[in-house]
Amino acid sequence: MPATLETGATIGPITITPYNSAAASKGSIHDDEKAREMGYRGGFVPGVTVLGYMTRLLREAFGAAALSDATFAGRLRRPVYEGADITVDGTIIGRSSEGGVERVSVELRVLNPDGEVAAIGSATCRVAAS
Repeated sequence: MPATLETGATIGPITITPYNSAAASKGSIHDDEKAREMGYRGGFVPGVTVLGYMTRLLREAFGAAALSDATFAGRLRRPVYEGADITVDGTIIGRSSEGGVERVSVELRVLNPDGEVAAIGSATCRVAAS
């Protein structure tokens, strides 16, 4: 759990080595050959996987409660490639407590190896009792 749950506190970063679970989807943007034909470095890691990496950060930062009764929205901005380490981090933008349930709102991002933003997200989630 982060040292503080105050607005402006950062969570992470974590480094993840992405895996392209759809690499065998011949003829799609996930296929290395097709992606290279289209001018990309290789097949894209599926977007749902990239967005899922942000929820991994939430679980690591706030415990399993973070995945219960949560909201999440994300947007992909750049390709993520298998084996090219990404960094996932976030910033707490709000905090609330109601009925004994502590919640935080978080802005999230995925950075590619060049430090460019590959995906962004926002979430509101529970915080595990300490």
